[in-house]
Amino acid sequence: MDPQGNLLSVGIVGAPNIWHAKTATYGTLMTPTEMGFTPEQAAKMSGPVLVEPPNPPDQVYRYRYYQIGKNNCQSDLKKILADRAANNATSPAPYCTDNPPAPAVKGNASLF
Repeated sequence: MDPQGNLLSVGIVGAPNIWHAKTATYGTLMTPTEMGFTPEQAAKMSGPVLVEPPNPPDQVYRYRYYQIGKNNCQSDLKKILADRAANNATSPAPYCTDNPPAPAVKGNASLF
């Protein structure tokens, strides 16, 4: 599995994989403007983004963007991982990345 929980291959330890994804199944990258920030706000952001994959049954990814000069992604990640370890969390772990992927769409819906 990739960091976002997408299945990339299936197999048994010590044996060749039974199945491989043809390509990685990352979504498109999520820029601050795609997340609803104005271009002016997005221009004030830089560095790694903290990505928190969904905790089942939730299907919501969380993204934490940081302002220029105030990027605490690594220190925030350490705190979150320590808390997860203390609580024996088994859901997908958060991570810092310069290229945050969009969550995979797993259905269709319309809101009016």
